[in-house]
Amino acid sequence: MTKNEEIKRTLLQTQERRKTQVCRVFEVKFDKSHLSKEKLQHLKMLFVEAKWLYNYQISLDNPFDLLYKVKEVEVLNKDKQVERRKIEYLSSQMKQVLLSRTQQNISNLSKAKKKGRKVGKLKFKAQINSIPLSQFGSTYKLIGRRYVKIQGLKKQLKVIGLDQIPANAEIANATLIQRNENYYLKITTFLPKEERIKTGKVIGLDFGIKDNVVDSDGNKYNFQFLEPKSLKKAAKQLSRKKKGSNNRSKQKLVLSKQYERLTNKKKDAKNKFVSKLIKENDLVVIQDESIAGWQSCKLRGFGRRIQRSIMGEIISSLRNKLETLVIDKYFPSTQLCPACGTLNKHPLDQRTYSCNSCEYSEDRDVHAARNILNEGLKQFGKELIKTMPVERQTSELVSSLSHIS
Repeated sequence: MTKNEEIKRTLLQTQERRKTQVCRVFEVKFDKSHLSKEKLQHLKMLFVEAKWLYNYQISLDNPFDLLYKVKEVEVLNKDKQVERRKIEYLSSQMKQVLLSRTQQNISNLSKAKKKGRKVGKLKFKAQINSIPLSQFGSTYKLIGRRYVKIQGLKKQLKVIGLDQIPANAEIANATLIQRNENYYLKITTFLPKEERIKTGKVIGLDFGIKDNVVDSDGNKYNFQFLEPKSLKKAAKQLSRKKKGSNNRSKQKLVLSKQYERLTNKKKDAKNKFVSKLIKENDLVVIQDESIAGWQSCKLRGFGRRIQRSIMGEIISSLRNKLETLVIDKYFPSTQLCPACGTLNKHPLDQRTYSCNSCEYSEDRDVHAARNILNEGLKQFGKELIKTMPVERQTSELVSSLSHIS
């Protein structure tokens, strides 16, 4: 068997194996307290040389001509003069993947242009923040549960977070990332698919301003992450720094770290909330809400409340789940009476829905969530038997949800 035939056979085996696996990405952080100056310099120069390589590649008449064997590139120095610099830290595999990534971006722009879309061109960058590590065991290695080895650096690097990777995970490629003077490694893994345990439960969600999330069981959730005083102070100090000064650059880094902490808190809350919904329900029904439209609303305080919430992140995350059903945004979930089918309009300040044609009355947001759930169940050929209040008929719903994995 030739080498090409062996590669093709291995790829086919991997494709078959992937059908029984699920992809998960784990992020680990390099422990800077255990990184020597030599190691920090190496990590820093990897990204510096990645920037040099990228800018040099897009400056060429034909970026596809540049090969991974390149050892020198032309760089503009601080005096805007061209000088040649050696590529010493990036390995051949790293260079190859970086060059291929840029070439793929150019190809994608060309395809978009042929389809009639208005596109620009790749621009020079002041910083590259990610470097693909394409091959586990070669470009990078995991040593035990605490250390990582990067190609080109003989010494191992201590990281935090390898314990979160399950022992039965199949390790694939990774991405080296720098963010706010810290270094991270995003490791792609494949885990065996686990058979989902049916709960027989379904739920509908309504998103709003007063209460961020209301479910069809009547539970209400509010997620408001206010900017801490330290962030406001950092922003105020930045405004007083002279543009172009080193102090301003340092203060921008301080502010960036403050925003990162706030973003991490939001992401953690979103992940926990979405995970709980998916584990406890076989089906989650949401409406295709226009969060951006709400944010541009002229009503006082709307934009700020949405900015401080995580509604957009929750909707975006749920959309990617197999257990989620999204109904049309024009469905009148707030106006429709589930008892008689009449459409009743209510002003925003009226928080109780009352039907003008029958005696139905319910909390406005709970009513909308139940309507969303009913509409979702109709797509499975089922509708809730009771609407005041909603009763979960587990035995009735299991047949409708049996195909959901």
